Amino acid sequence: MNAIIYTRFSPRKNADKSESCETQESICRRFAEEKGYTVTEVFFDRDVSGADEFREQLWQAIDSLAKNSILIVFKRDRLARNVYLAEQINRAVKSKGATIVAISGDVVGDGNEQTLVRQIVAAVAEYERKMIGARTSYAMRQHQRDGKRMGRFAPYGYKFNPEDSSALIEASGEQEALVALKSMHKAGMNPNAIMIKLNESYAHVARSGKWNRKRVQKIIERTST
Repeated sequence: MNAIIYTRFSPRKNADKSESCETQESICRRFAEEKGYTVTEVFFDRDVSGADEFREQLWQAIDSLAKNSILIVFKRDRLARNVYLAEQINRAVKSKGATIVAISGDVVGDGNEQTLVRQIVAAVAEYERKMIGARTSYAMRQHQRDGKRMGRFAPYGYKFNPEDSSALIEASGEQEALVALKSMHKAGMNPNAIMIKLNESYAHVARSGKWNRKRVQKIIERTST
């Protein structure tokens, strides 16, 4: 029986505790050898989220499946960390007359109970992904509040310290606009109304030369958590 291996890896701070694409492939190859499967191709996505449905390597792997072949993955969440996407992939593989085999934590069968369990597993993976994103976002905002550089651009209201490029300091003009923005938001004004008021009084500190609704909304979201 022929098999195709798919691996995915999204680097993060604890990457040393995660399975790289190479490690996943090695584990999948050992599994295939034990089962007597012939591995015909290997596809991998590096630095890609499991919620991203536009993965060229993933869909090439599925397109390469033949009838009665197997798509081997280390874990189901390597395919998707999103319930809807997981179901899309399951249907695509099934339409090819092929089967997905996850070496770790898989559920065998296509009955109602097995399908439900797989969807629950996908939902947990999606929840975990969102929680990781939330924790990362919170940590970045906290570091910014502490005056630490976290990206290529300084967040609105701050600028890079000319004496220490790794640190942030307040930008006085932008800070005035921030105070006004927060005050208007607290008073119940919507982003569009706030945008108009900022363009009337603080257009000179709008980084793009003019305030827009999207920028106002992003600042509200960033400063409200």
